[in-house]
Amino acid sequence: MFKPNHTGNSILLALLAILLLGLSGCAKPTDAPPLPTNSPPVTPTEVITAEPTAAPAKLLLVDPAGQAAEELYAYLSSFGAENALTIETITSPELPPQGEETKVVIFLAEPANLTDIVAASPATQFIIVGDVDNSPQPNLSVIRAAGEDLAFMGGFLAMQISWDWRVAGLIPTDTVMGAEKADAFENGARFVCGQCTPYYAPFVYFPLLAQEPMQAGFDAWDAQIVNLAQHFVNSFYIDPAISTPEMLDRLKGLEDDIYNDVNLVGLSVAADERYTAILAFDILPALQVLLPQALAGSGGQTAGAHVVIAVNNNDQVVTIAKVDNFNRMAADLAAGIIYPLSIP
Repeated sequence: MFKPNHTGNSILLALLAILLLGLSGCAKPTDAPPLPTNSPPVTPTEVITAEPTAAPAKLLLVDPAGQAAEELYAYLSSFGAENALTIETITSPELPPQGEETKVVIFLAEPANLTDIVAASPATQFIIVGDVDNSPQPNLSVIRAAGEDLAFMGGFLAMQISWDWRVAGLIPTDTVMGAEKADAFENGARFVCGQCTPYYAPFVYFPLLAQEPMQAGFDAWDAQIVNLAQHFVNSFYIDPAISTPEMLDRLKGLEDDIYNDVNLVGLSVAADERYTAILAFDILPALQVLLPQALAGSGGQTAGAHVVIAVNNNDQVVTIAKVDNFNRMAADLAAGIIYPLSIP
């Protein structure tokens, strides 16, 4: 009887399985899924916000009378260039509140509402030229230009250029600070020679002083001049309040009466070729001291303006040596070493 050959069947099945595995191994491999592609990094775009442009820093010069000298403009121009400041000049003293860009304001004359102007701009430093009392204000400095300083130096120069100390001052009694100016004139003259006694007769202590009210008229002043001529006064200081062509002609006309030249000393507001010398204030030395401090934010300072001989119409009378002596005295006066209303 036939018996199935199980052993052969098993071998056959095993061979068939090996063959199938071999065929499957030769089959095409399955493709791997693609890897994700990395995108290049994106650089964030910086958004620039426009900043408001700051106003340039400036220095403001207020010159109502248009009296600033070329030397002053030259100094301010140089100072502005060195400190990146724009220099502006205006004539109106009506100044609105200033912003922080206005570093310094220079007033060449005191405005009527000075206190209000300074208080309205606390970030701005102010420099005022004039006879101003510098009350404690941290943003206000003063270049002091006092009328009595001019009168003092007027007396000093008139005495220097006089013959035999024969000097007189013509100062109205009711002009602004008339009493102080008269006192300062006499002190300035006496600073030259003390108790000035002439060598020749008539003997009287000089200087002399002629005073009348402003409304007195020319006749009253003429009577004073006649009296001065009797003392052979040959050098005069004239207050600008009475410096009229008529007055100057009258004084120069004394030359025939006194047998001598007549020299006249006056102020810049009364400029006239009949004057031997004309005096004025020079604020530049004081400004050169105060302005750098003001720009640095340091206020509350005071300096004196220098009195100078602005016009010398006769350098044979007002010689170089006398000018040098004058300038030394003026420097001491500006520095406060000499007080015009009281001398030793």
